[in-house]
Amino acid sequence: MAIHVGIIDSDPVRLVTPVLHQQLPVSKLVLIGTLEQDLEFERLTRVLAPKGIETEFFEISDDINIREVKSQVKRLAEQLTQSSEDILFNASCGLRHQLLSAYEVFRTYQWPCYVIEPYSDELCWLYPDGLPQQQVEDHISLTEYMTIFGARCADHDEEETGCLTNDIYRLGEKWASNAYELGPGLATLNYLATTCRKEQCLDVALSEKQQGYRELGMLLDDLSDAGLAHYENGVLTFSCEEARRFANGEWLESYVHHTVTSIQKELPTIQDSALSMQVYRQIGEREVRNELDVAMVVNNKLHIIECKTKGMSSDGDDTLYKLESLRDLLGGLQARAMLVSFRPLRHHDITRGTDLGLALIGPDQLANLRTHLYDWFIAAGGTIEVRTS
Repeated sequence: MAIHVGIIDSDPVRLVTPVLHQQLPVSKLVLIGTLEQDLEFERLTRVLAPKGIETEFFEISDDINIREVKSQVKRLAEQLTQSSEDILFNASCGLRHQLLSAYEVFRTYQWPCYVIEPYSDELCWLYPDGLPQQQVEDHISLTEYMTIFGARCADHDEEETGCLTNDIYRLGEKWASNAYELGPGLATLNYLATTCRKEQCLDVALSEKQQGYRELGMLLDDLSDAGLAHYENGVLTFSCEEARRFANGEWLESYVHHTVTSIQKELPTIQDSALSMQVYRQIGEREVRNELDVAMVVNNKLHIIECKTKGMSSDGDDTLYKLESLRDLLGGLQARAMLVSFRPLRHHDITRGTDLGLALIGPDQLANLRTHLYDWFIAAGGTIEVRTS
């Protein structure tokens, strides 16, 4: 067993993942931080305590005073020499002056020092020389990830499926693969389902013009065949509230999430995923709720997918900025985000999304969604050998 030491900063995931790495048995994690970082320490403790890993907070000054920082870290080092366990220093996090000062102190004690490389998520030894790099194992969950960044989450109630069947994703696959042909019809279906939501009912009458839409008729036939709706004499009746929500745009989220879970069976770097995850963040005295359409942790990095079935002509920038903001707030510097849009993206949206570092999938790519998602997950780095069973 060993005691790991690290420095708290605003992106502390790489302090947690190596102590969950089973190749380096850990008994305690000592976290160096300023008085103002006690909240971050409590979050990390909430994640590690259930796993039997003790945490200890060692306070240092927040002044940029190298001599003082070194003196304080030396005091910690002297305390650690009283332990019979191995001491390892994680040099992955911390402000530059704190990190360099601590590294210099721990090197004088000839204690092993390592850093977690951000892209590959490999554990790289800074000292001693010659130790092989290791791929950090992927053990952190979505809930734990959110906790680290000060959010709490409640998974979507998967038991609340109503009249939805287990193979409902096939309908989403069919619609997604025919995005251009079915686009106008799905826009009308979305409008009808929204009308039901506003009127708090499950049935809606179609206008004479709507009854003549060929694409809408194809969609209504699909819903009827799947047992999700009944259409007769110009009246559409959804079988249950979940079916109405499915027609209201959740079909794309369900299809994307099913595709993710199918890839998850092959790629070991995808360690956790969720559909319609409710995330709560405390901002001052109030709690703010956000819903993540599809979320997953890949190679110890948070991934968020926003699914949009409506066009973005009016609120494109808002959608993109919100996605970027959630990525950074909930996942830190290594988090990644993607927008999957059923409707064509404007050149402006593509340019803005690219500038914000977002991955974009439009109707042209939906027919090959699995391939695009697979490549995106591969680009997250890590050990990518495909599972054989």
